[in-house]
Amino acid sequence: MAFNIRKAAVVGSGVMGASIAAHLANAGIPSLLLDIVPDSLAPDEEAKGLTLADAAVRNRLAAGALARLPSVQPSPFYDDAFAGLIEPGNLEDDLHRIREVDWVIEAVVEKLSVKRDVLMRIERDWRPGVIVSSNTSGVSIREMAEGRSEAFKAHFLGTHFF
Repeated sequence: MAFNIRKAAVVGSGVMGASIAAHLANAGIPSLLLDIVPDSLAPDEEAKGLTLADAAVRNRLAAGALARLPSVQPSPFYDDAFAGLIEPGNLEDDLHRIREVDWVIEAVVEKLSVKRDVLMRIERDWRPGVIVSSNTSGVSIREMAEGRSEAFKAHFLGTHFF
């Protein structure tokens, strides 16, 4: 069976997640880069009069990761213009948008309880047939999938980007 990946979502905007989004962009695949909502304002956000309800604050982690990518050496982008294919967001406001994608890549902290929670949340908005993978390097794929539906498990796999 062949899959056509037209759009992806990367959940977790740390070094690996942001770099995976850049890798997808290099291949011409638009992606959502999602992370948690910060629980406090940064000093510059306070100075600007922003609140925890502002999108700039809520998307800060993913937007910050995206902004740092061009300065990484070597650059993860073949061309900095590819950064425009990545849309930053957050898990509270934007996770439902995984309904728009063909591939969801989980790249959160290497902790089983966190990964299980994220996968449970992903499954709520998951469209049957959409591939979901984990970028784990050491957490058991079988243990992560415990409690997920059989249909979800049939589309869940491990993919580790180096």
